[in-house]
Amino acid sequence: MRTKKMQSILAELNDGSADIDASAIISTEGLMLASAISGEVSEDRAGAVMASISSLADRAMREFKLGNLEQLVMKGRNGYALMIQAGEYAALIVIGYGDGPEWSLALLRSIPAAGAISDLLTPGFGWSMEGPVGIPQGSI
Repeated sequence: MRTKKMQSILAELNDGSADIDASAIISTEGLMLASAISGEVSEDRAGAVMASISSLADRAMREFKLGNLEQLVMKGRNGYALMIQAGEYAALIVIGYGDGPEWSLALLRSIPAAGAISDLLTPGFGWSMEGPVGIPQGSI
């Protein structure tokens, strides 16, 4: 049920903006929880890479005494990648390809989606972080 809700959030996010080409939800350990990424990108590799980048960025934030990492923007010649924390246990990844995508508009659309994902994954909303992904508390 939660996986379907996460997929729905990603589909709405991708369909609602011409500047968003792909999106995914990864755990802090790099596990792909849900994705709307084309077949050209390996979901496992994307999750692992983003978790590594997140870990390094979080370490830098602590070193500079800037608090916890909330958002990360990566802009390249061929597009952008955004990472927005979605609670304590996950992050929303948003990708736009091409030389025209507007990452700032994508970021504004992504923040509410990250909040909705956080609500789905917050312990107490029926989600068990100790059990396998998608298994509601009390069912194992």
